[in-house]
Amino acid sequence: MNTRQPARYRWPVVALAGLAAAACATGGATGAGAPGRGSNVITAEMLADQPVNSAYEAVQRLRPRWLIERGPTTLAATGNPVVVYVDNQRMGGVEELRTIAVHTVEEIRFRDASDATTRYGTGHTSGAIEVTTRRR
Repeated sequence: MNTRQPARYRWPVVALAGLAAAACATGGATGAGAPGRGSNVITAEMLADQPVNSAYEAVQRLRPRWLIERGPTTLAATGNPVVVYVDNQRMGGVEELRTIAVHTVEEIRFRDASDATTRYGTGHTSGAIEVTTRRR
């Protein structure tokens, strides 16, 4: 019994595999656009178009999922807040974003739990929000 398929049945599979590979290569995890930019970054250019006053309002409007506190990792633990850093200085929780005027912001970036833990150490199970302010 010959289980080998004729060539006419193989080309659609090869074509679909090629299309799938091309789609993965062009979009990537950060989406289209500049490298390193995407759903984890809010730029000053993006903020200029928003009717907001604080960094908190900007994040709430553009990337509300960043503000979600992840559940406890153990039965004894309480929630794990997202940690906010401003110019690489730990500031506290997401409420700190309310004190940052949006016109002073160059970039806001979200780091997931593993990336934040690698960068800042333990205690970032809900991730971190990094705010880079404009240099004067």
